[in-house]
Amino acid sequence: MTLTDAVRDDLNPKFVYHSPVHFDELDPMQMLHNSRFAAHVERAISAWYFSLGGRWALNVNDNPDQFHVVRELRIEYLNPVVGPGTMRIDVWVERLGTTSCAYGFLCSSADGLVPYARGERTIVKVDPSSKRPAPWTPEFRNRQTALMKDLPAYA
Repeated sequence: MTLTDAVRDDLNPKFVYHSPVHFDELDPMQMLHNSRFAAHVERAISAWYFSLGGRWALNVNDNPDQFHVVRELRIEYLNPVVGPGTMRIDVWVERLGTTSCAYGFLCSSADGLVPYARGERTIVKVDPSSKRPAPWTPEFRNRQTALMKDLPAYA
C-alpha cells in the first residue's frame, strides 16, 4: 500500500493515509502524546485534498473552498501508540452541509488491526472578506461525496 490510497471496503468509502510517528512526538512513557493525534488527522485530510489534484492540491487563490476553519474536533482515545512507527488513518465524510463538512476518522496500527483513536473533525467554509459562513462550491460538494459514508455507524 502506498502512503495514501482511496479505498472502498465492504462497508464504506474512505481515504487511507499512513502517517509516520516520530520519536519527538512521544511523551516520557514513549507513547504518542494526545495532542499529536490532531496533527496526524490534519495531515491525512490534507493528503485527501492533495490526492484530488488541480487547484485542490495547490491551495491557490482561485480555490474559494480553501477558506475554512475547524469548528469542532472530537477525539476518543482507545489504545496508546507506543514508540515511533507508522499510524494508519482512515478518513471519510460523515456529513456534508451547506457550509460545513464533518469528517470521521479512525487512527490505528499500520495494519489496521489495533484502533488507537477515533473521532470527528468538522470544518466550516468562510468568506475571506466577511469571515462569515459561506456555501461550498458544487465542485467541493461533488468531490466530498466520494467519501460519504453509506451506513449510519462506522467506527
